[in-house]
Amino acid sequence: MFGVGDVAALHNAIVTAHDAVWFGKLGQTLSQGRVDLLNQQIAKKTPTFLYLVKGNRRKSTAYRADLLAVTREKPGEAALIPSYYAEKDLLQYMKAWMKLGRIESIEMSEMDRLKALNSVFPISETLVRSSSGYFLVHESSAIF
Repeated sequence: MFGVGDVAALHNAIVTAHDAVWFGKLGQTLSQGRVDLLNQQIAKKTPTFLYLVKGNRRKSTAYRADLLAVTREKPGEAALIPSYYAEKDLLQYMKAWMKLGRIESIEMSEMDRLKALNSVFPISETLVRSSSGYFLVHESSAIF
């Protein structure tokens, strides 16, 4: 989309050097209530992840990273922001920031354990049915 190459690899290079990286979210921001809720969950040491899906409906790749913090403001830790955000003039379009650990590739089948908070379908099906760019999910105890 922006011609930056392998986004996961670019972010993981910073994780290797600094143990964390900031990942910017384009488009609609998260509500401050959601930001606060996620940061409270992280503070309580509840495992909290960011899931990313790259590709299309026929061939997708899924990724997961530990979510370490969330903010709506540009982070002050410039060394933890990949250089392509500034090089491609993207900083002004980032509406939320997630501080992450290593971004790991996962099997798409792992997404079947997740449901969007407002859906009865597994997230893998919700991704196909919805045009939304992000979902808050929970892990289901049932296997679909």
